[in-house]
Amino acid sequence: MKDSNPKAVKKTADKNPLISEDILPIGSKRRSLGGLGFTNIWIGMAIVISVFSFGASGIDGMNIIGVATATLVANIIIAVIGSLNGDIGVEHGLSFATYLRAPFGITGVHFPAVARGFVAACWFGINTYIGSAAINYFTIALFGVDNWFLWFLVFAVVQIINTMLGIKAIDKFASFAAPCIILITCWMFYKVHQLAVLNNISIFDYVPPHPSPQCWMITMCANIGMWAALAADIPSMTRSLKAPVGERNWFRRNRNNWIPQFATLPIIETFIAVIGAISYLTTGNWNPVEVIQAQAQGFTLVILLVMVILAQWSTNTAANLVPPALCFANAGAKWNLSYKVAVLIAGVIGVCVMPWKMLDQLYTWLGYFGSFLSALAGIMICDYYIIRRRRLNVQDLYKKDGQYRYHGGFNLCGIIAWIAGTLAANLGSDYGYLFGLPTGFLVYLVLMKVWYLKKFPQAEVESHYSEEYLGISVGNDWKIEGYETFAGEPDAETDALTGAIDVSRYTGGKQYEAETGHRLIITFGRQYGSRGRELARILAEKMDLPVYDEDMIRLASIEMGVDEQTLRKKDEVPRNELLHALTAGGMYAAKEYEPATSDKMFEIQSQIIEDLARKSSCILVGRCSNYVLDSVGIPTIDIFVVADLEDRIRHIEERDHVNYEKARNYIQKTEKKRQAYFNYYTPYEWGNPQYYDLCVNTSCHMSMDSLAEHIRGFIVNN
Repeated sequence: MKDSNPKAVKKTADKNPLISEDILPIGSKRRSLGGLGFTNIWIGMAIVISVFSFGASGIDGMNIIGVATATLVANIIIAVIGSLNGDIGVEHGLSFATYLRAPFGITGVHFPAVARGFVAACWFGINTYIGSAAINYFTIALFGVDNWFLWFLVFAVVQIINTMLGIKAIDKFASFAAPCIILITCWMFYKVHQLAVLNNISIFDYVPPHPSPQCWMITMCANIGMWAALAADIPSMTRSLKAPVGERNWFRRNRNNWIPQFATLPIIETFIAVIGAISYLTTGNWNPVEVIQAQAQGFTLVILLVMVILAQWSTNTAANLVPPALCFANAGAKWNLSYKVAVLIAGVIGVCVMPWKMLDQLYTWLGYFGSFLSALAGIMICDYYIIRRRRLNVQDLYKKDGQYRYHGGFNLCGIIAWIAGTLAANLGSDYGYLFGLPTGFLVYLVLMKVWYLKKFPQAEVESHYSEEYLGISVGNDWKIEGYETFAGEPDAETDALTGAIDVSRYTGGKQYEAETGHRLIITFGRQYGSRGRELARILAEKMDLPVYDEDMIRLASIEMGVDEQTLRKKDEVPRNELLHALTAGGMYAAKEYEPATSDKMFEIQSQIIEDLARKSSCILVGRCSNYVLDSVGIPTIDIFVVADLEDRIRHIEERDHVNYEKARNYIQKTEKKRQAYFNYYTPYEWGNPQYYDLCVNTSCHMSMDSLAEHIRGFIVNN
């Protein structure tokens, strides 16, 4: 599918200050982040050095069980709020700032969104400073080099570049960082506990010298304040999550959203708080990194350095650079502010606020941050779940004169509720979040019900909550006028390619169509060397159906204007993130807006697959065709072909005239690429039987003709 005409896009953007490609809805086909990837990102985000101090602050007024339970409850609350808000991204593909146009207005949104962006940028600076301090300690100990500010700048630049590479680069880094961070954190627990044993301190028998009944609640609310920002703007991450198209059940649709949050944040944060408490109890210093540094030498110092760098880096990219970048891109849409420039702005802010001074007043900052963000979370949950019941007139979010214009671009209900919630949170002092969220929720609910819904009718409400305003749960990918190709809108030229294919000589599938009301579409997935392609062709002959395999490469080459042999090398191979970033620049999105050749090929082949399926009954081989057609609601019969490894090796030896070792290595290499391709572009798991109607093993003692006949019988009789 060809990109939009750049001049046309620029003209559209000039006319409409609410649109830039970086803040458009992300459709189901453009989402690349899976549940495991999101889990890895959360693990990296959850381990923040400053969280150790929460455990230390609590241990003075309660025992270790109190510290653990206060932290656990706080982070369960955050996981609930984050999961609820996360559905905004999953369902509609919207970022936090773009969605806020609904409860705050197309102009009023900039107040909370930019404020949130500034908060995140400050946290970027704080975490970068902590990481640079650790690097400096290491260079002093090993090389005698003392220049923390230099390391601060270098560390900031490296993180900014990593974030510019896009969500997949963040995902790749997190998959490496997460297991390292967990192992090193467990090692840190062992070291501080060892110190406690040496000092004859029994952790579980400890009784605080100054027990305080308020300490539990204060510690809990401090932990909530730590993650208040991300719980509100989590849609900026979840918009890239893979999700089953047409799934109405909230829990199944959001499994890649809520499971990672509940499985990581409460457990990891509790573990960190306990480590901080033990460290403080044993040495009087809440920071176990400094405690172990004081005794460490050589390789131990290296381990600590790696832990601190990975922890701050993984937190900053996902939590403190991506969200503010999208907030700033939303505010700068009028000037076509790109995602990469917005990342740079966030990074510069984080450097310029002198985070080393902020760190001395961390609890004060957390109090201010949490107070206004608590009200924001309450307003979002009320607006999305109560006022609109998850429906949203997404088209009007990008219109200057649409329903979200309200009073000159401001929704006074949202602004008043935000101010009221912030005041309530500040009056609530140490328990601010518990006052701010319900106040923002209730004030917004009352004002919208008695005032704005009457004065400014909302289409999704007036329609009695019609399903036309739902997103992925009803198979709807939002498309904004002028940017249809970005969302995957069919291209007339692509349709013309498949239109030239003559299917008039095929008569198969007519009876099936008459009985079922839809065409007979059979998809084949296959292990490499399993003879799945051969089986598909035999079945096609028996059922008198057209079969499409390498034809899709040929059609894609015509559409892209790229040599067919060049595209064959990219066929069913996921893109190389680093290579693409270096050659194309990379921009944030589930598939970035400057797509790699493999991305373009996948999009074009997906459209070709859909066009072929709509044209006539047929058999489609590979190219994620089962997922592609599921995502657009076309019924299919999905078959996966396997074979024993030795049989596959023997087949490749005979077919390609190569020796045993070469055939084996080629199978393993191709299989790995094919699996990575499928798992990269779809939310399904390659080869998992639950995603197929029939699995066939060609190693059984039956001829290919007999196997094809059995498959035909299965299809006809079912």
